[in-house]
Amino acid sequence: MSKNLSPEQHRRLHSKFTKVKYKPISVSNVLKTIWSLSDIGLDLAFYAYFSKDSEAAERVLDINKIIDENLAQFIMHTSLAYGRTREGAEASLLAFYYGSAVDTIVDSVKDIVYTLLIGYTPGVSYEEIAPLMDGEIVAKLVVEKPVKVLDLTDAYPVDIVLSIHAGKWMLAPGPDTIIPARSTIYVRGYRENVLRLLNDHGVPLQEKLTGDELDQVLKRVIELKDYTRLMIDLAHYTLLEADPGVIEEVEDLEVYIDWRQLDTLNKLKEVSGKIDPDTFIGLSILLKELEDIADASNTISHIPSLLEELPEHYRDVFSKVFETVGERIKTVTLKREVSMDKVVAWLRKYGGMVLAVKIGDTWIAYPLAKNPALRPGDKLVIAYPTEFADEVGRLIDSQA
Repeated sequence: MSKNLSPEQHRRLHSKFTKVKYKPISVSNVLKTIWSLSDIGLDLAFYAYFSKDSEAAERVLDINKIIDENLAQFIMHTSLAYGRTREGAEASLLAFYYGSAVDTIVDSVKDIVYTLLIGYTPGVSYEEIAPLMDGEIVAKLVVEKPVKVLDLTDAYPVDIVLSIHAGKWMLAPGPDTIIPARSTIYVRGYRENVLRLLNDHGVPLQEKLTGDELDQVLKRVIELKDYTRLMIDLAHYTLLEADPGVIEEVEDLEVYIDWRQLDTLNKLKEVSGKIDPDTFIGLSILLKELEDIADASNTISHIPSLLEELPEHYRDVFSKVFETVGERIKTVTLKREVSMDKVVAWLRKYGGMVLAVKIGDTWIAYPLAKNPALRPGDKLVIAYPTEFADEVGRLIDSQA
């Protein structure tokens, strides 16, 4: 039996197939569920890994089970929609490529949790890694009084990704949900917003700056996690609203992640004699899992490229299987200098957002948090609701 694992944990980590009954739900909702839970699972696993939070680790296993069930629904819907036809075979091929990639993501997130549960975690606390995080962070809070989700998220721009009360848990509770008193909630948001929430509730995050050489490795690990989560998002955007320019950028980002991963491994090797073996092993495993998730996301983003290689009628199959989520994604190459704040303000008017920025050969996963100076030639990857395509198009024309 593996170190620290109970028989039940071992079963949950290694059992794969479960019986799933068909549900008459839309493919669009299935894909959105897989997408949202994939990045929640990654962020929660990353938090659990460094905070040594076994409760969060158990919930990651639950998330992965839900993703597996939704993936089975997707495959069943595809099979039922087309049956034994050539179109059905081609649609099943899409389902296979997507399912295989999502399965890799799920297994890699599960392996991060596995690494935690068997005891190979870095000798670094979440309080020590949090000061190194520029983008979004996760934190745990016990609410003393009942609170409505919308009231909390209006006061603090954060997402509640998980709530637990009296042994029962809920993923991403809706805005009208009342969180009971003495519930444990896990929130995710930009660092300054999460820290303000914790401070106002009297449980400030006791951040610690180590100042040692390991910090340089940890900064790179955080960066890779941010890029990996961005890859999951971009892959699903391209799947649901394909844009050739974005697909090319996802490919470039995956190559960039590979390079950064090797750079981080070299930094880890440089400090290997100054850190404990469990830290070295744990970080090495984490880096490998993040790279696997990025590779799988890249696979998802290339599914639309099959359209160029298959018959014309395949486009109809594709559009039926992957129903739109009502959002579009575009790359914008700037032709003049502009502030990040101004771009964000423009897009927010139409419900849009900046997903990533590429400056030269460097990617920035959380551009709003870092507020980079934008110059001609820099690229923005943006998402926006379909109904505002004309308004955002005029914005793009004025800048690209």
